[in-house]
Amino acid sequence: MKKNPKKDTRDKFWAVLEAKIQQRAPKKDRKFVLAGEWKKFLRQQEEFKIFEVDGAWIRSNLSVIFNHGGHGYVFEFIPMNEIWIGTHHPKDCECKNLRKNRKMSKQYFESTIVHEIIEFKEMKKGIKFWEAHLVALKKELSLGLLKNPYREI
Repeated sequence: MKKNPKKDTRDKFWAVLEAKIQQRAPKKDRKFVLAGEWKKFLRQQEEFKIFEVDGAWIRSNLSVIFNHGGHGYVFEFIPMNEIWIGTHHPKDCECKNLRKNRKMSKQYFESTIVHEIIEFKEMKKGIKFWEAHLVALKKELSLGLLKNPYREI
């Protein structure tokens, strides 16, 4: 597993963009909901509606940076009460030990849901994305669904 950097070494653009999305997230129009064949409701978990989504469709039509999953504090178009999880690993993700068709395992999918919920809750408290992401990775590992969040089983 990669060592989790304690400092965000990405271009500063990302922190600025993430902060703007996070700041505006609570003001979202609650009536705005995207729907289509690319989005399938799975279940209610805590206060969230969990959706399985076609990540390739999202990357082509909504956001090129959508990776394995997302929530309303990270993506402007995701309602605040929804968690979206892709069904397949993106072609450019850094995960190891993937199936040939890149479909996520049940364990990886469930671990990603946990990650997104924790990250959302941290960001709701005002924690910046990078720090919330690291907290979520740590919690995700402690639950043991995956031995490594960058590797399929």
